[in-house]
Amino acid sequence: MAGIGENVSKRRAGRRILRLMICLSAIAIGSLYICYRVATADQGGIIVSKLKALAETEDQSCVIECRKSLSIEERADDDYWATLASNSSIGSPIAYIAMARSAGSRNKKEKITIAPGDCVCVRAVVPPASGEIIDTQPAAAYKPIPGWPEDSIMTDLVMAESDDVLYKDARVTVSVEMHRTTAPGVYSGGRRYYEGAARLYDPGTYELDARLEYRDGQWNADPGQPSVPYNEQMMRGPRDIGQTAAAARSMVRVRTDRSHWTHLGRHQSLQLCTAGDEPGRWIPTTTLQRMWQPHQYVVAAEDSRTWVPYHCRLQRVTYAQFAHHMARTYPSVHWFGDSNSRRTLRPFVMGGRWCYEADTVQRLDCLCNDAPKDLYPSEWYAQMQLPHWYRVHATGVNGSEILAGNTNNVMQGPLSSAEPAAYFHPPAGTEYGPEYTAPNKSSSASNCFFDLYYQFTRGTQDMYGSYWARDITEHAASAYPRAKLVVFQMITWDVAFGEYAAFTRQVNLLATRLRRVYPDAQFIYRSGPYWCCRNAEADDKKYSRLRFVAFDRYARTVFRRRLRARVWDVMSVQANRPPESKRLSENMPCLSAHSRGELIHLDNQILMNMVVNANQA
Repeated sequence: MAGIGENVSKRRAGRRILRLMICLSAIAIGSLYICYRVATADQGGIIVSKLKALAETEDQSCVIECRKSLSIEERADDDYWATLASNSSIGSPIAYIAMARSAGSRNKKEKITIAPGDCVCVRAVVPPASGEIIDTQPAAAYKPIPGWPEDSIMTDLVMAESDDVLYKDARVTVSVEMHRTTAPGVYSGGRRYYEGAARLYDPGTYELDARLEYRDGQWNADPGQPSVPYNEQMMRGPRDIGQTAAAARSMVRVRTDRSHWTHLGRHQSLQLCTAGDEPGRWIPTTTLQRMWQPHQYVVAAEDSRTWVPYHCRLQRVTYAQFAHHMARTYPSVHWFGDSNSRRTLRPFVMGGRWCYEADTVQRLDCLCNDAPKDLYPSEWYAQMQLPHWYRVHATGVNGSEILAGNTNNVMQGPLSSAEPAAYFHPPAGTEYGPEYTAPNKSSSASNCFFDLYYQFTRGTQDMYGSYWARDITEHAASAYPRAKLVVFQMITWDVAFGEYAAFTRQVNLLATRLRRVYPDAQFIYRSGPYWCCRNAEADDKKYSRLRFVAFDRYARTVFRRRLRARVWDVMSVQANRPPESKRLSENMPCLSAHSRGELIHLDNQILMNMVVNANQA
């Protein structure tokens, strides 16, 4: 009998392994729903726990929960909202909180109340634009990227109020990614249905903020097509139109639980963050200053809020501390990226002395445009050496892109003007830190530096003389100290000028090349920048929020799978800013896909934490 029992156990274990393999394969092709259906066959076994961990990593577990619950409990609401959306008296897109995975209140006269960590499900209905023919698929000039929705909907759950004093005026915002509920195509009277989900942790009442940015694939203008002007439309909800349904709400309340590990009162008991893509929220620094020491939270953005992850904590790392750490662990770094990388690197090579003082943050280079060709005369700009090689000292260096390798002619112009400088004066005192030390030269801090080789690249685009296939070679890499760490940032130029299908092919070729050139190095993939709520400054740049997300999602997936790259996610961090803070970019003096100086310092804190803390763990 024991033998029979052992055989049964072996067969069960074999089935579990098979289900896990199917689950992993499903996730590999992006189908967490298939994985979920397989996993439910073994509720008590290893599959469910593995699924949970994997789904949490991809932040898709809530989508699975909502889809299951909707299929059982709320399908009856479909017809109700379909009728409502097509009602001529409504005539506008609708978004609503469909349910919350909780045993909380569902009374029609009350907002839904859930526990911290529960899922909130969001649904949306987009009727045809005015004048379209119902039940007819128009011959669209624009096509969405395969696998992405026709309509671009920016959806946030925004904390309107909280009884917890630690969350007063917090405006915690959780971005919700929306997906089509069925296969692409216009159907059911021309309406399209979308669903999304997110976990809410912080106590308070959240309202749904949903905005229709583009219809019918117009967010994905390919090269050669005219860009469609940005013109967002607020989506209406149940409260706006005086309608209710069994599980349709405009608000949801998360009850206070000060014992929950994500509550701000317990935050300092969490472990240090070792990943660069941890979910989190923005909290006013005025709140944190009352509880924590300055080293216990990172620097603030221009709205005086800072990023606080849910499941781990960030510590403030100085650029000097980072250089000391890099000297021991990654003495040579090769970095590839566009102007976003140039801006990111300025604080590193200047010892943190770039755009950090109150009287400098409104300079043009701090706000968004630091290109030397825009700030300095062309005859000076022409003397810049490419590529750039910095020796970053713990005490700071007198260097940035516009300074490196040309210290005899270092001059600074009046950067408060948007016009190129007409005259120069030398930097006063230690404005940029100690003198720049060229590579291979002696230094009093010779044991406290790391070498940083920076190659300007334009993603996968072959433009203006730069192209990864020519620039990233074994021969080029051998001219510099052997890299232990490679950082790659891309997306911006590809979104602006590229075509998605060609981009996917190029990304895979790029990954193959990087692995061949750097067989022993560790990789960090820096996400693309966050883009929101505006058009680019030129029609030939095809910027849109969802286009940035789609290109970035593919690239980071390839880098993770093929290079085992860690992800430094600045895009999601900024996507979770309050709606009004996202739109501060509209007031920037240029319309490049650049972050302000304050945000760059915060982004760098995430990088420094993921590198320093991971090696100390």
